[in-house]
Amino acid sequence: MLRRRIAATALIGACALALTACRSADEVISEYNAKQGLSGYSDSYDVSSVGTDPDVVALVPESVAADGKLTIGSNLYWAPAEFQINGQPTGYEIDMMKAVAARMGLELDVKNAEFDSIMPGIPTKYEVGASSFTITAEREVNFNMIQFYTVGVSWAVQTGNPTDFDSADICGRTIGVQTGTTEDEEVAALAEKCVVKPNIQRYDSQDAVTQALVGGKIEAMSADSSVVDYALQRTNGALELQGDITGTAPQGVVVAKDDPEMTAAVQAALQSLMDDGTLDEIFATWGITENVATEAIVNPVK
Repeated sequence: MLRRRIAATALIGACALALTACRSADEVISEYNAKQGLSGYSDSYDVSSVGTDPDVVALVPESVAADGKLTIGSNLYWAPAEFQINGQPTGYEIDMMKAVAARMGLELDVKNAEFDSIMPGIPTKYEVGASSFTITAEREVNFNMIQFYTVGVSWAVQTGNPTDFDSADICGRTIGVQTGTTEDEEVAALAEKCVVKPNIQRYDSQDAVTQALVGGKIEAMSADSSVVDYALQRTNGALELQGDITGTAPQGVVVAKDDPEMTAAVQAALQSLMDDGTLDEIFATWGITENVATEAIVNPVK
């Protein structure tokens, strides 16, 4: 996640957040922000060891290969999948896409963008979208999505759950999500069933959602299970899980619907990484050893 600062005046005290001591919310968030900027908090995969695959190279469209780059759109505020350390893109999906580009004989060019602007920008701005996109039947209508991982949805609250939040009943609650995500869509759908509507706070980055929860601006947040796990690790006991992981679904790399050549190239590159174990190694570097795909299926939901 890109380091962000929050003014102390915007934060409330956080004695209830600490497990062993009374720390203010600004102290917790200061530590959290600092960790996002230290390379020691990430062990990125050494993509220099990933070679080209002649069979994959042969599939890359000339229009893509011409500049020697694979240009992707990504929202770099969704750690540990895609975020920034000292201004440089990193994360398990970024490492994966670097490896995809390497298989194609290309360099990866990452364009940071608002999440909900990425898919509309394919292929005019970006050749590929790679930003933890959940594969849905609705998205498959307009795009080709190549599966690489399966993830669920988790909820987090302040440690001790001071407002007694229950994710099974969000009615009347104040909750936070990142704009345009699957979680955003899901909480909006749940809200329609409520007599007393929840107060849904939408933020441009997951970093901001996490900070809002630590600072007490929201009661709970919903995000991908891997993202919530990462946030818990980075907030030193200030947050905890609430409820079980739900809604397990595949995630995929996004390619234009009318571009079968690029779809085939991305699929072949991902399958090559799966077949030789490279994709498993990339995820393992980030502490993920389950739910990595073994088959790069195009549009698995349909």
